[in-house]
Amino acid sequence: MIGLSVAVVDPGTLAGRDVKAVLRERSFPSSRLQLFHTGDSTSGLLTEDDGEAALASPLEPDGLAGCQIAFLCGPSDATARFLSRRPPDGCLAIDVSGQRSSGTCVDAVRAVLPTPLPEGDLLVLRDPAATVLADAIAAAEAAGAVAGVTAAIDRPASDLGKDALDELFQQAIAIASFRSVPRERLGAQSAFNVFSPADTDAFDGRVAEDVRALLRRDLPVTVLSARAGVFHGTTIRLEIRFVGPAPSAGELRSALLATGYGFSEADVDGPAGIVDAAGRDETLLLGAWSAGSTGRLFLASDALRRPGALLAVRVAEAAIADRGLLPDA
Repeated sequence: MIGLSVAVVDPGTLAGRDVKAVLRERSFPSSRLQLFHTGDSTSGLLTEDDGEAALASPLEPDGLAGCQIAFLCGPSDATARFLSRRPPDGCLAIDVSGQRSSGTCVDAVRAVLPTPLPEGDLLVLRDPAATVLADAIAAAEAAGAVAGVTAAIDRPASDLGKDALDELFQQAIAIASFRSVPRERLGAQSAFNVFSPADTDAFDGRVAEDVRALLRRDLPVTVLSARAGVFHGTTIRLEIRFVGPAPSAGELRSALLATGYGFSEADVDGPAGIVDAAGRDETLLLGAWSAGSTGRLFLASDALRRPGALLAVRVAEAAIADRGLLPDA
């Protein structure tokens, strides 16, 4: 079988799970899949691949040698430590961990990848929330000139990985049974709560910066985020200030749904919410309103899917053609 040697680093994370799923869904041309982890360097880690038990090996500094494409899906701090020790290895690494200490960002907006891709052996994706925001703003601009935006973002426990999901579940059980609440991963009681974690300012600044980079303009962007007591999925309430009268709510809705690059209405009876976005590539448009020079959108996104795993695999597919990684690509 002709194909690439592909590595997935930290395949047991939520991002790693989705990257593996998208690789299968899109029949990515891999002849060999290697699994690594950034945890305890003295032992392998039992995980699963396509429903079968699999062993992820410790990721050594030269571990990607022999691979052609690797997806870095682990915690940002562990990924940054690995990258600081990584020697030249000839492998294209695509980073979905969120680290920003090294690498070149891939600025994909309106579902269009830059052509050609940036050079280098480490390509970094923009923050998933910023990708969703930039796509929504770009779509709204088809209906009217945008002067500035404010976005309120609810950050789920899944941002922090599976350990945080497990802890949120344990918190809910502890509260129901009047026991003390575990806080090791989330840092606070997140169940039935909304709060600002210590990294709020850094997150808000990074998302605003990424939105401007994706749109390639110095748009006034204000991000107001909070950690919400939800397991998975990101909700965004977006206020768009237009130059002159805002488009009607119907025009805003039509502008987003007509893009063809990832917006959809929820296909459920009654009010839709964040749970309806789970596992979907599309960003759900849950509501649109307009008054004066302001339009408002209510969006829900599975940040691990389209702006995360799917985008990472699409970058890898583009790299195959850009860099001639397969003779017949």
